Amino acid sequence: MKRAASILLVGVMALSLAACGKTAKESPAPATTAPVETTAPVTDTTAPMDETTPVDETAPAETGTPNEEEHAVSGVVNKLEDYLVLVVGDDYQVFDFAKDLKVDGINEGDEVTVVYTGTLGDEKTPPVVIEIAKN
Repeated sequence: MKRAASILLVGVMALSLAACGKTAKESPAPATTAPVETTAPVTDTTAPMDETTPVDETAPAETGTPNEEEHAVSGVVNKLEDYLVLVVGDDYQVFDFAKDLKVDGINEGDEVTVVYTGTLGDEKTPPVVIEIAKN
């Protein structure tokens, strides 16, 4: 009888601590958001833009999706396989490659600049590298 009473008492105490702990420490869960992109759209400063040629904004980009804005980011290649892991500051960014992109001469540990479409930190659809160059 004492055994049953003590087990019951321990159970009640555990439930009361769990219930009190939850209401006493209850706070709103931190919102998880994608990292804010701090990169600016890419502009080619090496060649003047031909302003006489009209731009067809309805044509699909090289990645196969229309009207995606290009961004650039620099970092160190952490992993290079059929995808790219780039160390940008203290963060790791994962990228897919565009269909016909050549990464010849790029090795792990190289400092590179990547031109990409998409959103950094998007795990479901990673950004797509359309251009990569050693710094």
